[in-house]
Amino acid sequence: MLLRREDRGVGLEREKGHLGLRERHKVEKLDRITNATQELFGRLGYDGTTLREIAEKSGIALGTLSLYAKDKRDLILLVFNRNIPRLMNAGWAKVSPANRLEENMLAFFEPFYRAYAKDLTLYRIILNHGQLADQSAGIHSQEFVRIRVAFLAALVEIIQLGRAKGECSADGDAALQARAFYNLYFAAVRWWIYMPDPKVKAGLAELKALFALQLMGMRQ
Repeated sequence: MLLRREDRGVGLEREKGHLGLRERHKVEKLDRITNATQELFGRLGYDGTTLREIAEKSGIALGTLSLYAKDKRDLILLVFNRNIPRLMNAGWAKVSPANRLEENMLAFFEPFYRAYAKDLTLYRIILNHGQLADQSAGIHSQEFVRIRVAFLAALVEIIQLGRAKGECSADGDAALQARAFYNLYFAAVRWWIYMPDPKVKAGLAELKALFALQLMGMRQ
């Protein structure tokens, strides 16, 4: 099973060939802003980066930047909305009906840990400042919420695969169970990413242990 077409594409760039010239320029400008934000946040950190620097790196005026993001947290959402769906798709590609539920859950989250380890500063910012993004009135907050809904929908599908094989009880609320897995991941990954030298193998081993405890309760 795959994520629905509309969910698989969430947050990803639209095909520029299907856009008019004006819309294509807007998308290209948004790409430059996203690239600049990602580079500067990753290199200078959140507090060390200014909106003016992002605008200059993007090749646009500071006033123009405000049309694409209202503040730095909105820019975090912009980066989130580009990168997280790609990691979701990479994780989903590893999910298989032949795998056990625990294996599928771990496989889904593995690309996140590997990406985070390669760009610790950037993803520390995203995981720290982006957690309350759904309460923001930012330009990109609605897309953030849509991506999170798609994220949870993917976890529900993984749980349903496990239920079909009798690996867990079918009596529980799959949506609530998906949130439990998500919350375990989010707590574990934030604990892991702030370690002095987070290792992917160690992070995934801890996540596996937490998922095993969760599944013990789901089998009852």
